[in-house]
Amino acid sequence: MKVIALTGVIGAGKSSVIAILRELGISVIDCDDINEQLQQPQEEGYRQIIKVFGEDILDANLCIDKAKLGSIVFHDEEKKQQLEAIMHPLIRQRIRMQLARSVESMAVVEVPLLFEIHWESYFDEIWVVTCQEDILLERLREQRHVAKEEALLRMAHQWSQEEKIKHADHILHNDTSREDLKKQIIDILRKEDLYAENGR
Repeated sequence: MKVIALTGVIGAGKSSVIAILRELGISVIDCDDINEQLQQPQEEGYRQIIKVFGEDILDANLCIDKAKLGSIVFHDEEKKQQLEAIMHPLIRQRIRMQLARSVESMAVVEVPLLFEIHWESYFDEIWVVTCQEDILLERLREQRHVAKEEALLRMAHQWSQEEKIKHADHILHNDTSREDLKKQIIDILRKEDLYAENGR
C-alpha cells in the first residue's frame, strides 16, 4: 500500500481535498476525526486529558469543551506540548490500526501538523494544500468563526505555507473552484498511476 500524507495550514482546504478523494473512492484517514474520537468520554485520550488539565475543561455534559482546551493550549506552549504528548501517540496508534485493516492499494492520511511533529518519515509521499493568505483568513472567519487575530495566532504555531511547500511531493492550489481542485487531484493520481487502480 502507498500511504500519502495530506497537510497544509489551518484554513487551506484540507477538508475539501478529503471530500473529493472520498468521492473518487480513495481511502482517507482524517487525524482530526481520530482526535475527536479519542477525546470522547469512553476513550483513553479523554482520561489522560482530564488527568492533566482537570475537570474545569468539561462542559455541562461532561464532555471536553474544545474552546476551553484550545484557549489554554494556544496561549501556553508548555500546555500545548502536554496535550500533544498525550494525543500524538494515541493518534499514531489508531492510524496504524486503520492502515493494517485496509486492503486498498493506497491511502491518504490527513495530518495537519505533519512537519511540526516530525511524522514525514511515516509516509511514502506528501501532498500540501495551499491558498492565498487573504482567502485563507476569510474562510476561517466565515466557516469556523475564528477572528483574524486568533487565526494568525494559530498559524504562528505552524510552519508557514512556504516552508511546507518546500517539502511537498505535490502541491494542491485551493484558490479558485472545487472543480479546479478536483482536476488537480485527478492529474496527480494519473501521474502516479493511482487513478486507474482505484477503478476511476
